[in-house]
Amino acid sequence: MANPVTKEACNPTTPLSGSTLNGAKTRLTQAFVKREPRCNSVIFAFLIFYRVRPLTEADKKKATADWERFKKNLSKDVEIVAEYAHIWGTTYNGMITVESRDLSAFHDFWHRFRETTRWYVPETRTYIAQKEQP
Repeated sequence: MANPVTKEACNPTTPLSGSTLNGAKTRLTQAFVKREPRCNSVIFAFLIFYRVRPLTEADKKKATADWERFKKNLSKDVEIVAEYAHIWGTTYNGMITVESRDLSAFHDFWHRFRETTRWYVPETRTYIAQKEQP
């Protein structure tokens, strides 16, 4: 009888190095190489569009410092894949792309993100995509 496929084998949690420059492999997708070949895994991508209110120079420095501190304390189950400073063709100032294998990890990320940015980001819009890795 073959060994059963375990949840741990299908979803390795060992943190790996960061994203490549072209974004083809992220810390989350690199882990698929180490899983059992019979596993299917899902990665969720979250596109978060945001609008920033007008800021003074002092507020810009505070917002930047808060954002850098926030990113340093991310859970290993969530990764900010990309940050975009301008989104032409919309009324939003920018967008971030976040990936996670676990919706509850993103939920925790989302609440921390809003607590950190609410004072200077009055509006966001989030789209969720799902990718299955065979």
